[in-house]
Amino acid sequence: MGEKTVAAMEIIFRPGDPSEYAYVIQSGRVEILKDFPDHPARLAALETGQIFGEMGLVDERPRTLAARALTECRLSTVTREEFVDMILQRPEESLKYLRTLFERLRAMNTRVDGKAFDGEEVRRDPGITVTLVPLTDRAREVVPQAGLRVPRFPYRIGRVSGEVPSSDPMQVNDLVLPDQSPFNVSKNHLAIDLDQGGVAIRDRGSYLGTVVNGTSIGGGHRRAALALREGENEVSLGSSRSPYRFRVVVEKPPRA
Repeated sequence: MGEKTVAAMEIIFRPGDPSEYAYVIQSGRVEILKDFPDHPARLAALETGQIFGEMGLVDERPRTLAARALTECRLSTVTREEFVDMILQRPEESLKYLRTLFERLRAMNTRVDGKAFDGEEVRRDPGITVTLVPLTDRAREVVPQAGLRVPRFPYRIGRVSGEVPSSDPMQVNDLVLPDQSPFNVSKNHLAIDLDQGGVAIRDRGSYLGTVVNGTSIGGGHRRAALALREGENEVSLGSSRSPYRFRVVVEKPPRA
């Protein structure tokens, strides 16, 4: 693995560049842009600990998006050859890259109301705000009663695995829930994501699935994702009697 420092507003890669590396942000913030350089539009702003450019580990196609440093950044770089060696010699270390790849593949196969996700790991933030409000005592142990504003998309929720939440290399979550047997919450349960100009709940391979406004998705159910309505929604991880139930409030910017 290599390391590089880039200055604020420096282009890390642009469309057409070779896909030679995946990057891990050690410090700073990076934005992902489409239609660069003619009509650049931000798809996402990434922060410390997040991975980007990971498709370069599995194919040799040129980049289709651009990445630009928003602040001075320190980045770790991984080549395709280093990744293969990592899988063979240090498999646990390679899992964080595999998790990101698997999440993207799952998103590509997920459909919301019959429409496919666009397959990008990150999506444009159109000014929508999403707030999680706990509805049960167990939910209030991890989310404030006043609610938690979702800071980024996709926002992944799952069960704590091990005594330390980060000790399981197969777990990748922004919010971890300390569920108890018999479990309602899977290790990698759901994602709150942007799609088709709105917000959706996407199953991430959970065992029991999720109840969204009375409709079950994931688990053994045919549907794997469901769009949320503007305003208040009720989401229950696992069964409808799960100890982890939330009100999910979706607010869109006023129309001009």
